[in-house]
Amino acid sequence: MAQVFAGFVVGYALALVLGPAAAIAIVANNRRTGLAQRIAPPGTNVIALSVVLHVAAIIVLTMVGLVLGMVLAGLDDRRPEGGLASPNLAYTAIVLAMTAVGVIPTLAVPAVRRWAILAAVLFALSFGWALPWLAELG
Repeated sequence: MAQVFAGFVVGYALALVLGPAAAIAIVANNRRTGLAQRIAPPGTNVIALSVVLHVAAIIVLTMVGLVLGMVLAGLDDRRPEGGLASPNLAYTAIVLAMTAVGVIPTLAVPAVRRWAILAAVLFALSFGWALPWLAELG
């Protein structure tokens, strides 16, 4: 059960960082590129869009954390050996594979390549390494 709670905590912490960062990016880019108008109907308030984005980040990332916590709990029973600086090598390999599957298609777009790599590294560090170590502490 500590793994599932650790997943929730890591997902929520990641959402608390990424939600406002994405909102700030939308507001900052809206002045130059009209990003908010391209992803939402014309006349949408940028601040309202940012709030929706932040709430969605909290819901999605905590859900991902809970699911990955359940995966870690299942793998700890079967394969608890460590590796790659993680207490559970199989779990970390699964998270790294998920991250690669999610980020590789976005690398073809030069405009988002840097942000996609940064998000992938943050996702892998948070869920691949911080979650198992937090679960070990709990």
